Amino acid sequence: MTDLGGIHPVLYAFFDHAGRLRQDGFRHQVEHCLDRGAGGVVLFGFVTQFYRLTFAEKVEALRTTVAASAGQGQVGVTVMEPSPEGQAELIRVARDEGAHWVIIQPPLGPPARPRDWLEMLPPLITDAGLPVAIQNADIASTRLSNDDLLDLQGRAPGLVAVKAETDSVDVAAFAEEHGNRFRVFIGNWGVEYPFFRRHGAHGLIPAPIFVSEQVSLHAATERGDWDEAERLHARILPLMQFLRERPPPEGQIQLGKLAYGWRTGFDPGGNRAPGPQRVDPRLAAHAERLWRRLGAAA
Repeated sequence: MTDLGGIHPVLYAFFDHAGRLRQDGFRHQVEHCLDRGAGGVVLFGFVTQFYRLTFAEKVEALRTTVAASAGQGQVGVTVMEPSPEGQAELIRVARDEGAHWVIIQPPLGPPARPRDWLEMLPPLITDAGLPVAIQNADIASTRLSNDDLLDLQGRAPGLVAVKAETDSVDVAAFAEEHGNRFRVFIGNWGVEYPFFRRHGAHGLIPAPIFVSEQVSLHAATERGDWDEAERLHARILPLMQFLRERPPPEGQIQLGKLAYGWRTGFDPGGNRAPGPQRVDPRLAAHAERLWRRLGAAA
């Protein structure tokens, strides 16, 4: 999948006020993102609150998302089940249900040592039957060096991409030196995305709030219009940074869902216990002021 790149928002899991998972939330986000030019969408990162979903709910959400995309964009699946067997099962479901690629993260639970994760990964990648990316992030207790990634790709050629959220200088150097071997995706809301694009990163996996501006920003960098890219980035940065500064994951998620609702008109509903059921009104009021500076949904 050498064309993998661009903006691929990770979708929120919206719940009703009784805590039930809402399939209309996935359909709404897919339509919103693809209509605005996103290359695809991603499921089951922290934004999707994967840790609050049953396995059966993940399967249903994946089916809804694939159906809603209707072949118009690529569907990626983040895999963070707590065991190799659980990860293999979710990868199998992703393949069978029509996903286009998977992003393997360290197993949820007590952190694995990097060398143990490196031994676990090759059979998962080889047997995936889909292009595979590795999530490599400072937020995780298990992370791989650039040399580890190169060695892993040699052992498992199905590894085609990295979602890189380690030191910015290291990520930029990796993209410059190895962007011909790996598709390099950035996360972290896209706060530094213009910097990474200048150094060879191929795409971004953000929340779906700023998809219109981030698609336009990416397009501007492709045609070398860096002034326009920086202008777009400066426009969304105040609200983006305010959301990013909330306690992860659910402080960011709950306020982010409100912002998505303001931008798109979608009712964000409630949350699933034991998560927080309300956003501090002072935070919500300031975020809404920043949103109003952006204007109506694009």
